[in-house]
Amino acid sequence: MTRAITPNTWCFSICFCLVLPLSTARAEEKDGKSDLRIEDIPEAALTTDDREHWSLLPITEPELPKVEHSEQTRQPIDHFVLKRLESKGLTFAPSASRETQIRRIKFDLLGLPPTPEEVASFVTDTDPEAYERLVDRYLASPRYGERWAQHWLDLARFAETDGFEHDKTRHDAWRYRDWVINAINSGMGYEQFLRMQLCGDSSDTKENRIATHFALAGPDMPDINEQDLRRHDKLNELTGTIGTTILGLTFQCAQCHDHKYDPISQADFYRLRAIFEPAVPALKVDKQVFLFKQQEKPIAARFYHRGDLSGAGPILEPAFPRLACSSDEASRCSTEDARNAFCDWLFRDDNPLTARVIANRIWQHHFGKPLSENPNDLGIVAGGPTHEDLLDWLASELRNSDWSMKSLHRTIVLSATYRQGGITSLEEDKRKHLHELDPENDLYAHFPTRRLEGEVIRDAMLSVAGQIDLEQGGEGVRPPLPPELVKTLLRNHWNVSGNEADHARRSIYVFARRNLRYPIFDAFDRPDAGATCAMRNRSTTAIQSLHLLNSQLTLDCAKGVASRVLRDSLHKDESFLALPTDGIARQATEQLFRLTLGRCPESAESELIVRNIEKHLPAAELTQQETHDKLQAALVSIAISIFNTNEFIYID
Repeated sequence: MTRAITPNTWCFSICFCLVLPLSTARAEEKDGKSDLRIEDIPEAALTTDDREHWSLLPITEPELPKVEHSEQTRQPIDHFVLKRLESKGLTFAPSASRETQIRRIKFDLLGLPPTPEEVASFVTDTDPEAYERLVDRYLASPRYGERWAQHWLDLARFAETDGFEHDKTRHDAWRYRDWVINAINSGMGYEQFLRMQLCGDSSDTKENRIATHFALAGPDMPDINEQDLRRHDKLNELTGTIGTTILGLTFQCAQCHDHKYDPISQADFYRLRAIFEPAVPALKVDKQVFLFKQQEKPIAARFYHRGDLSGAGPILEPAFPRLACSSDEASRCSTEDARNAFCDWLFRDDNPLTARVIANRIWQHHFGKPLSENPNDLGIVAGGPTHEDLLDWLASELRNSDWSMKSLHRTIVLSATYRQGGITSLEEDKRKHLHELDPENDLYAHFPTRRLEGEVIRDAMLSVAGQIDLEQGGEGVRPPLPPELVKTLLRNHWNVSGNEADHARRSIYVFARRNLRYPIFDAFDRPDAGATCAMRNRSTTAIQSLHLLNSQLTLDCAKGVASRVLRDSLHKDESFLALPTDGIARQATEQLFRLTLGRCPESAESELIVRNIEKHLPAAELTQQETHDKLQAALVSIAISIFNTNEFIYID
């Protein structure tokens, strides 16, 4: 049941924001505190209707729907999806080809393209368990944490600098990035994963204290004179981030007035903030603060009229959000250890939000979109899930597996829903029918085509070029930037890493500066880390093509691809360069496609590229060195073209 937006509700909101009672609006200031009393704060009592929005109802483990084509199912997930399809007279698309499956699963779990050897081995493996073994091997890879950490870092608004005018470096921020990678690789359950980020400072180990960087990772301005204001803004930003990232509700909207749609009062916001207030110390000018540290003499947690620091009002006791509790009484928490009590509450059976939010996010990153349209907002304004029972089943499965995210990944990618072919695998008439019936593919009648992120595109280019450096961890590295971009930076803001091998490290290890995104990341919609980002934009711009055609990164990787094709071809056949021109061109073309796209070229593609190569290799007698050099030049040009194809930057 949704909460009705009535004229009275609008009137109340307007009055609260603009025409407060005189006793509140004209509160006298005494030592920086107003005379506003707790009983003066207008706060509507929550009703049963308020707590009956779909996302606030208890999670129930739904029974698997009965389907007509049960032979098409592989996992419980498939029953929920297939039931909806059958209700529309549809079934699953045929399974994707083996080449498509391995490319999809490796990019999805590891963020890297499969090698020609991996593809050949998987395609020829007739064991029914081959796919399952492949999934398990990828989930056990250290590359898995590097891939999935970036999704969480987007939510954590992670960067290695403060932002704002000076954008000063946070010298230990990279340790949090490494903590996230290691936690995911270790198979840490979501409960422990969150608890360390909210309460890790109570641990005896420095490694766990590093995890609390999550809460304070947002932009900061250490050099301002008003340090009380800095702390106030930091706490408000922290509270809003926890509300959206963990609970999937737009709490930040209630920092200066009651939420206009969801039953979240301004007092609710500051009671949630009060849970974390003791962990943020009084701040000092030019001193960066990254980690929680429990204060010996905590600063009192207060209500702030209109969210303004000068409107500090009565002291508030910490409390869990009322709307996710059975009653106002149930929302009360221990004031002695409020953060640990909050973490306990997050994972209680009677709190439905935590599990639904993370299950929705995990599904989103496997299929390119969440089941509920806005993963940061499961409130009244956001649309409900396309498959409500499926979302509850995923949330229940997560709870039942000790909050193992890795286990849920495995369940999803083993499903028939995930293993379907893309839209191009369907016959033309069915494709046209689906475009009319389900243009957004909400029914999952085929696997959705998804563009790779800028970081993954760069890693893929470096990988197929044989240049990628897979060293793990450590400080962020700074590859060279275009000179014209360097001129826009302050001095020493991008000192190129002295070790050239670092220039080809995986993208997650590239220095994350708030005021400058690495060019290919910027072109392909990396967020600016100014706020939590649940879903990246998916723009299509001329700049993207121009970057992939003309950048130094593209040229260097294309040269690497060309050298690798020649090296691999000569390894297979020492007389490769002595073959007739047609033979050289065809072998090089096949090797190029296997390396960059994970498949053999189709006949039309092969003919087109062979003719292109033959133009570079005239019929006149050439020495093998001349043949090598001219072939390499041709392959560089063709590799750049392949980097610009949809097939290279999308997964199907």
